[in-house]
Amino acid sequence: LYVFDASYCESNDLMGVALSDGTCRVVSLANSGNESFVQEQCVLSLPPGYFPGRMGHLTALSWDKSGTRLATCIASGRVILWLLQVVDRGGAQGLHPSCISVLQGGHDAGRPLFGAKYCGGENEELLMTWGVDGKVCVWDSYSVDEVLNPLCTLVSHSNYPIYALDATDCGTSSKAQASDKQKIRIALGGGSDGGFLGVPAYIYDV
Repeated sequence: LYVFDASYCESNDLMGVALSDGTCRVVSLANSGNESFVQEQCVLSLPPGYFPGRMGHLTALSWDKSGTRLATCIASGRVILWLLQVVDRGGAQGLHPSCISVLQGGHDAGRPLFGAKYCGGENEELLMTWGVDGKVCVWDSYSVDEVLNPLCTLVSHSNYPIYALDATDCGTSSKAQASDKQKIRIALGGGSDGGFLGVPAYIYDV
């Protein structure tokens, strides 16, 4: 069993771990007195055979800032959106996961995704995904059911794998100008033209 990604969420003190068996394990990093302990809270997984053929391993995951939404990326090019709710179980609180949406069709089928990121204002209404197909797709992060197309594709270069991406909402700064209120600045790294100096990074304003 291999770990492909791990992400800590400060708002709920939980860590998600993407594994080679196609599951995402959510564990608590809570402190008990002076001691820290790790306790598994839930396992995120779709039923066997949900997708035709091999589902593939998880390649990446991303929390929203509230800690209630989680996006998991699959090697088959799909993204699954989860909702995590705290419920009462016989007097003890537990974490209940629900699959909200499956995003597919934006990226090339069968080609791994390298990451996802929530963005787009205070409520993080957008989700960006990127992968080996050289695409950056933008989705409605509050999508439900199966979604076959993204809202748009920001970048598309078939010979240009995108390894990493980060984004910031320019309008969240107190010094932001009126023209920047709806602007998102994106930095991404990738491509096949890396050499001795490394892989180039590019910056976009959206």
